[in-house]
Amino acid sequence: MHMKLLRDTDFIAFDLETTGLHPLAAHIVEIGAVRFRGDGTILGEFQQLVDPGCHIPDNATYIHGITDDDVAGQPTIREALPRFLEFVGDSPAVMLAHNAAFDLGFLAAAIRRLRQPCPMHAVVDTLILARRRLQLPNHKLETIGRFLRLIHDARHRALEDTLLLKDVFLKLIGRRPVMQSVEQLFELCPTLSFEPFGGILDHPPAGFEELWLAIAQQQPVILVYEGGSSPGSPRVVTPLGSAMNRGRIYLVALCHETDSEKSYRLDRISSYRRIMMKT
Repeated sequence: MHMKLLRDTDFIAFDLETTGLHPLAAHIVEIGAVRFRGDGTILGEFQQLVDPGCHIPDNATYIHGITDDDVAGQPTIREALPRFLEFVGDSPAVMLAHNAAFDLGFLAAAIRRLRQPCPMHAVVDTLILARRRLQLPNHKLETIGRFLRLIHDARHRALEDTLLLKDVFLKLIGRRPVMQSVEQLFELCPTLSFEPFGGILDHPPAGFEELWLAIAQQQPVILVYEGGSSPGSPRVVTPLGSAMNRGRIYLVALCHETDSEKSYRLDRISSYRRIMMKT
């Protein structure tokens, strides 16, 4: 059987910076990627700041350093995403991301909203690869980079992280026992794909018909949520949409208390009722 050698394979390491942690309630503010061959040759780079159309929370800026001023006048995701997908292209490649479900969730949700075609490339989570090749207290990209003596300081910007990810990946596959083929890589790290992430639900699950009606009418509801910082407490929200992400259904809504978009797992909503507006 013919094996595809890693040194002859194209890889695309990619990374996102965002306004928050969940793709149904937060937005992309930067996309970075590097395309390289398994022998280390860099074939191309991509970096684009993205105007999310909303304020970037301070806790997000603390992580990646991107401010509202940085993204002012930058392309929106509607403009930036097709450029990134063009960079990814259709020619054979394996995509790489660290904690890949996070980045896949955001990209797949944006792709679905903008009705763009999903990349068909297999995606390898380098977090899984690192856990299986290194014994460390944690397997954050920065921790691995320091352990492998690839960095001293980390900026946590998208392109810098992808260049570090490239170097980390090459070091990991080169550790004993040395990995030679794509088949060996896939056997150690089962691949992910874009399809299971970011699907939007158009029809309500049983028992949530009134909630879907509230979405359609942008009508506020009082719901009791068995999750978050105050489980079991009622909260007033205006439902904005719904989606399937990693096998779970979420409601995206504007929380009136914090005046911000939040996501709520449907299976943790114990009750809800619409607030009938006076006419």
